[in-house]
Amino acid sequence: MEIKIYNDSSRYHLGEVLKESLKGFKRSFYLARQLARRDIRAQYRQSVLGVVWAVVPVLMTALVWIFLQASGTIQLSSTGMPYPVFVLMGTTCWSVWTECLSLSIISVNANKSIITKINFDKEALITLGFMKMGFNFLIKLGLLIVFMALYHVVPGWSVFAFFPLLFITMLCCMSIGILLAPIGILYNDIGKAIPLSMQMLMYVSPVVYMSPKSGLMKQLMQYNPFYYMMDDLRNTLTGASIEHGTFWLIFGLMTILLFAFSLIVYRVSMPIITERMSA
Repeated sequence: MEIKIYNDSSRYHLGEVLKESLKGFKRSFYLARQLARRDIRAQYRQSVLGVVWAVVPVLMTALVWIFLQASGTIQLSSTGMPYPVFVLMGTTCWSVWTECLSLSIISVNANKSIITKINFDKEALITLGFMKMGFNFLIKLGLLIVFMALYHVVPGWSVFAFFPLLFITMLCCMSIGILLAPIGILYNDIGKAIPLSMQMLMYVSPVVYMSPKSGLMKQLMQYNPFYYMMDDLRNTLTGASIEHGTFWLIFGLMTILLFAFSLIVYRVSMPIITERMSA
């Protein structure tokens, strides 16, 4: 049997903490899979519409903007593709990023009862949240494929870059969510502020409209990473080339470093958070 020794030392070797965190993902994968299966089944067991609820928020947001654009209530610049497909691509990616930011806090809060009673690698909760988010994403992706087929939008070879680029953006959002988790577990304000903040950011990012070619908004978007992320993700789905290669190289490197740092913070803080929960 593995023996763990806990002490009150305040010194941590960052490399060892990161190594243990990565081992924690491997050791707890089976537990995370069982918890994910339990939660997904419970989520849809007492629902008449079932998995439809996974796409309702994305679809309703898209339909509102489709109606506003079709009725002439708002005037939007040409998107280079059918607007329903354009807006659904944007809202789908945005919903995935929002879920990635919140998944760590939601997973820990939803499993407080077992955290304080069972000693296990808490990385299982991150894997749990990612699995549940991935399940919902596959349903949303299916809806997007249906819309692309209906409007005859055929992706080119660049579609193979879509999933790697999307994974990088998801990993970045998840890393930020992991960093916020220790505070968000103790104070519910963080969990409530994330969706509200993302809702506000959506309207200053090219989610439901094309990025302007000039003006103040164009200048502001140059400092908005979501602009580059959304622009190239749409390009990969429609056969266009990736326009911001340098951004992705820098962004990918920073994301890996951020993810490693977030795991260290999570690994060190969770025993303290667990103690606070038990108090």
